[in-house]
Amino acid sequence: MLTLVIGGRAQGKTEYLREQFGLKASEIAPAAAFAGEESQFAGGAEGKASPRALVHLEELVRLRGAKEALAALEGWLSAGERYICCDEVGLGVVPVDFAEREFRDEVGRTLCALAKRAERVCRVIAGIGQRIK
Repeated sequence: MLTLVIGGRAQGKTEYLREQFGLKASEIAPAAAFAGEESQFAGGAEGKASPRALVHLEELVRLRGAKEALAALEGWLSAGERYICCDEVGLGVVPVDFAEREFRDEVGRTLCALAKRAERVCRVIAGIGQRIK
C-alpha cells in the first residue's frame, strides 16, 4: 500500500508522516538515495532494512527524470506499506529557464503516476494534513 504526501516546502510533511503513521526517523530516507545505478535500498544492502518512507521525491526526479525515477522505485514500492513525500514544485511563478519548467513538468507527471497507484494521497499545509484520496 502506498501513501503519497504532497505539499509546499517546509510545510510539515515529514512530521505529518511521523505523527499520523507512527514512522520513526530511522524509517525515513531521502528519495535521492535511489539515484545511483544500484539503489542502496534494493533488498536492504549492507544488512540495512529498507526504509518505509522516502522524502524529497522531487530531488530524485531532478536527478533521474520521471520515467527513470518511477522505474528505480518499482521494487521498493512493491515490498509492503510505503510512504512518499514530495514538495509541490508547480505552484508560483513559472521559471524562465526551460530546464526548470521541464523539471516541474517531470515532477507533476511522477506525482500523477504515483497518485493513481496510491491508496491514500494527503496534502499538508502549515502542518495540517488533508486526505484528498
